[in-house]
Amino acid sequence: MERAIIKSGSQVRAFLPRATEPQGSDPQQDDGLQEEARFLHWFGQETIAFNRGYVEITGNVVTALWLSYVLERMPQQVRAGRASLTDERYSFTMTGSECEEATGITRAQQASSRRHLVELGLLEVAATRGKVVTYVVHLDRLRERMNEHSQPLLAALRQARLNPAALPVALRGR
Repeated sequence: MERAIIKSGSQVRAFLPRATEPQGSDPQQDDGLQEEARFLHWFGQETIAFNRGYVEITGNVVTALWLSYVLERMPQQVRAGRASLTDERYSFTMTGSECEEATGITRAQQASSRRHLVELGLLEVAATRGKVVTYVVHLDRLRERMNEHSQPLLAALRQARLNPAALPVALRGR
């Protein structure tokens, strides 16, 4: 058997066995196809990640994932002319299917996440044209929330500056 190389971007994700002959109805060969299909399905997809700090701000993981996805793609969308950005606002379009395909968040979960972000004052649904929705993330309000949630760390850093001996040894002298 040859080995197939599965790549995602420039990274090698997995080395998989690949049959050199056409597959018939031989059960052993079908088992090989099942294994190959499983690996392709699970390791051939993009990794989904989110900013853990958004969980504190939004109150739940799914909404944090939605917000992380939206903000992660911001530079690419702005460069491509599909979004606009100011210090206060990020305006972009996205369909539910586009988001679901990229993140796995169902349409119902997306709707719940958007409602929650609207209630928090972080998101605005600006327009809808068919299945394409224009959203505005209020970056100024997001920064305010981030500042609020970082207050305990700020207080600890100020205290450490006043009393460097209270810092863990690994952080002294930095």
